[in-house]
Amino acid sequence: MPIEEKRLPLGAVRTTNGDVVVPASHRADGSMRKPIRIRQGYTPQDEVPKYKTVMQRRREKVMDKAVEIKADSNAAIEELLMDKLSLEQKKMRTPATKEPRFCNSDKALYEEKMKDHGQVVMNKRTETTAISEELAGDQQQRQLKQQLTQINKQLKKIAKLENMEKVLLSKQEKQKIAQKTQLQQQRHEIIAELNGATVTKSSSSMATGSRPKVVISL
Repeated sequence: MPIEEKRLPLGAVRTTNGDVVVPASHRADGSMRKPIRIRQGYTPQDEVPKYKTVMQRRREKVMDKAVEIKADSNAAIEELLMDKLSLEQKKMRTPATKEPRFCNSDKALYEEKMKDHGQVVMNKRTETTAISEELAGDQQQRQLKQQLTQINKQLKKIAKLENMEKVLLSKQEKQKIAQKTQLQQQRHEIIAELNGATVTKSSSSMATGSRPKVVISL
């Protein structure tokens, strides 16, 4: 089969004049289905590469880096074991009183390889850790921004309630207005954290050890 035929979409054939078509066929009811001409350069839907977000691509990068580190570590360990075995075989074949410099040289080379291998593994682990921390930081930033958006929406709704006559407000709406100060404190803390500033938490936040979350349904 020619190379061009292998690249055709499923069910398509190339005619004598070079066109790519899906041949005519019969439907279940006996009617005839007309042939369909496929334009040049068409890519079937199932062959179109799927879109990947930045987070998905970073996550794949971290996974690939982890696999690479494991493969490099295994290869380096195997090489060191072979060197050690070769050194032991040379010691068995050669008396200790003969060629001491040669044995010492092999031992020094083995120790140097062990040192280099440990440094390479440490560097790659450090790089992978840095990428993982970056991904975690990005996720935390998104969560903070989402929480800030929700708080801003709640504060806008509270502002509308404050413009209404108090006698027209229900008990539940008054309770929501009373939470304005707490929401503003949360908003201040989130903005400071997004800007990398040191956040001075309220007494309620310090008591619980985390930022209090207030959910308001308006």
